[in-house]
Amino acid sequence: MKKEKKYIAGIDGLRAIAVLMVFAYHLKLPFANGGLLGVTVFLVLSGFLITRSLLPEIEKTNTINLKNFWIRRIRRLLPAILTMAMFFILISAVFNRVLFTKACSDLLSVIFGYNNWWQIFNNVSYFENAGVPSPFTHCWSLAVETQFYILYPLLLIFLARFKNEKNLFIRVTVALAIISAALMWILFDPSKDPSRVYYGTDTRAFSLLFGSALAILTQTDQWKKRIPAVLLDVIGAFSLIGLFYMMIKVEGHSSFLYRGGQVLVSLLTVLVIFAVLNEDSILGKILSPYPLKWVADRSYGIYLWHYPIILLFSNGKKSAWWIMLIEILLTTIISVLSYYYIEIPIRRGAIIRSIRIINSSPETQRQRRKRNRVVKKSIKAVCATAVLGLGVILCVAFVPRENTLNNIEELEKQAQNASAITDQKIQQLKNEESEENSSKEYPKTDEEILESIDILLIGDSVALGATDEFYNVFPKSISDAAVSRYSDESFGIYTSYVENGWDGDGVIFALSTNGLLYDSLGTLREMIGPEMPFFIVTARAPYVTWEESNNKEIYEFVESTDNTYLVDWYKASEGHSEYFVEDETHLSSEGTKAYIDCIKEAVLQVYKHQETVSANE
Repeated sequence: MKKEKKYIAGIDGLRAIAVLMVFAYHLKLPFANGGLLGVTVFLVLSGFLITRSLLPEIEKTNTINLKNFWIRRIRRLLPAILTMAMFFILISAVFNRVLFTKACSDLLSVIFGYNNWWQIFNNVSYFENAGVPSPFTHCWSLAVETQFYILYPLLLIFLARFKNEKNLFIRVTVALAIISAALMWILFDPSKDPSRVYYGTDTRAFSLLFGSALAILTQTDQWKKRIPAVLLDVIGAFSLIGLFYMMIKVEGHSSFLYRGGQVLVSLLTVLVIFAVLNEDSILGKILSPYPLKWVADRSYGIYLWHYPIILLFSNGKKSAWWIMLIEILLTTIISVLSYYYIEIPIRRGAIIRSIRIINSSPETQRQRRKRNRVVKKSIKAVCATAVLGLGVILCVAFVPRENTLNNIEELEKQAQNASAITDQKIQQLKNEESEENSSKEYPKTDEEILESIDILLIGDSVALGATDEFYNVFPKSISDAAVSRYSDESFGIYTSYVENGWDGDGVIFALSTNGLLYDSLGTLREMIGPEMPFFIVTARAPYVTWEESNNKEIYEFVESTDNTYLVDWYKASEGHSEYFVEDETHLSSEGTKAYIDCIKEAVLQVYKHQETVSANE
């Protein structure tokens, strides 16, 4: 008989590191820029452990008892996630209506394991939340795992029908992993938000499959005779250092991650697991102290609860140290309660055992006392669950919801109006003959300057909300702004205006809210030429990860590039909560005026200087 698979202590350490880095990433700690890679580590571990548990059954029976397997998975995952979701809906209904609304919309996708595709089809970004993100955003990875648990055992059962099934298992698994990695590479567009490839089961399956491949290759102990333990430790140690480095340094939206970086993280994780599989592994002993095991045992609860708690206390923004401390303590306490009172009892069959005891016919006094205790506990558990469920139903049905779309409907109406005005201006350009004169007369007053200059503003939804105010201040200019516009779209927009006859006095770039800038600034600067003034608006978007990096890039670009000027909306709006609606990004009525005033001041400074130079000539 084949020996039972031994417990691998070193894996606990790896699991603990992964969940702590994810936690640190969502706390926005400076040493966890790539902390979201902890999820990739989780996926590899899941693929390895699940496949490792299935292989002995396949070897013995040539099949898998899918019913038992799926029930075990449901018992492991569903009770804790359902408890978290219901509790959070109740709490957010009272304390944070925006989070409540978003939680309600995502609830079914979380429970039924399709949250990642729900977010993809609803164009919900993992990185670009111009407002408070959904408290269940992090559940996308659980959905990917759930789908893997459904599909991969079916594949193994199918392949088990053929001869040399082990070789077939490894070949098909590796082939699918390569296809998945290739899909991530192909579908990733470096100029756009990477959420599609970040969420997709098709583009993330390679992590799970690499773990599965390792489980298949190490099913027997033959490999231990071929590879020295010292060599394994060296490989594992360097791989772990590599993982730490990437979790600390690599930004989550970096193009590198989607052009091989995620694959590299997965392979490094495989090598660490491979190293700690050896009972004599020094690395395994380093990764298996009790504190790490303690965290690892509670890692599922920590992962489930930490993100909703962070959003509830700090709306996903970097917060003061004492708020972080509260978030950490509360996450720890709740995850411990979840572990002891939900995860362990249900996983060990407490519900089935309770039903059997209640339905039994006790013959002794001791058995009757035990049955009575179980009955009382069961009644309490059923009542608590019923109250919780009823509370959720009542909240979902009757608690008013906030407009969490951040005034998108209003913005879309503004977009239609702005589009009509823009069309009129384009038509004017077509009808007017170019009568530009090399000797322009520059007005002397601010009002005359603003009324005479023709500036093209290319903007996103923030600029869109200020369109009316823009035309009040710059009546001759053009504002072309739209919801969910990316920086690279500015190229085509500028080109279309030039082709339609626009030859204005300057360009305003207001597209730093919806994603990384990449090379947009340099490309657009080159397109408009060195002679035309180029104004760049900084971002105020506290819930996105690139606010700081984009603004830094803008500051550096303006400083190093001639005829390029800063519109520092980030600085101008600092400390002015009255400028924004609930999402702290889009503008209130007061904010629209301040936003355009910020642009106006920068523009006037440039054109008044031009007037002075012209007058002196």
